[in-house]
Amino acid sequence: MKKTNYKELEKFISNSRLKSYEQIIKKKKLENLIAAYHWNKQVSTSLYPILQCLEITLRNALHIAGSKAFQASDWYEQVLKHGGDEKFKSDAATHSIKYFRKSAGYKKEPRKKAWLSNHESMLLGSKRKLTNDGKVLSANNVISTVMFGFWVSFFEDAYAGIDPNKSLWPHQESKVFLPGGVANRKQAHLLLLDLQRLRNRMSHHEPVWKDKSVVDDKSAIQFLHTQVDNALLLIRSFSTERYEHLLKSGKVAFFKGVCSERTLLAYLRGDQFKRLDKRKVKRLVCREMRNVRVEPVILTVHDVPKFVVDLWPNQ
Repeated sequence: MKKTNYKELEKFISNSRLKSYEQIIKKKKLENLIAAYHWNKQVSTSLYPILQCLEITLRNALHIAGSKAFQASDWYEQVLKHGGDEKFKSDAATHSIKYFRKSAGYKKEPRKKAWLSNHESMLLGSKRKLTNDGKVLSANNVISTVMFGFWVSFFEDAYAGIDPNKSLWPHQESKVFLPGGVANRKQAHLLLLDLQRLRNRMSHHEPVWKDKSVVDDKSAIQFLHTQVDNALLLIRSFSTERYEHLLKSGKVAFFKGVCSERTLLAYLRGDQFKRLDKRKVKRLVCREMRNVRVEPVILTVHDVPKFVVDLWPNQ
């Protein structure tokens, strides 16, 4: 097999990107940095279905509650309008210099533009995309097009108030959150903001473990496990069935195995971890299937690229 040219790889990954991995490995050789880079990609892969489950469950939990509370499939229009008014009024001294907003009591004036909140702009952008794609501007199409951040923004203070005909919170907390989950809208918002940052790092191909609490490999792994625990808490708060189905799918077990010191070490050691020929793979898999402990097995099979055997029991 041809020897890997790590210097050539570095050119097309970038030195600055690889240097960020020095934080989680002791021997800071280029080949180790690239191994940690590949481990990070595998961790990102294992995180994706968990965060996707959270996003879809969050979206539908809000949509079900909002549609019923405001008696409209496009309930978000009314909620966004009132929330936008509250945001404008909260900093009217600044906003009203260049902008107006009639619904907030600030009339149109010469040379002033209509003001939209960032949240309203997200919705407008999604509608434009649907129009450009030749799709109908139905509520179903809109809610399936807007991004994760759109739903997270509904947990901001601007959407809390005493009038249940205008505000989501606290009136919908008992409809959105199940007992035994997150305590309230504010706790959910803090957790969602952290998970949104994690999702953004994945989208930008950054180290997913980047956080001020991370100082080494152990704290990086602990940070990611905490984020997944928080995602699971939120999913369970919205739907017990959705939470249990995610566990049964094996996606959480797969994440826990990939995001571990053992698996990171497997990437750093390369071919030193386990060497098998093709005939022994079946034997190893059958043996692992008898184990109660669930953990991916990292293998290097002769003449076959490295792969992950993902095993979990029915629950």
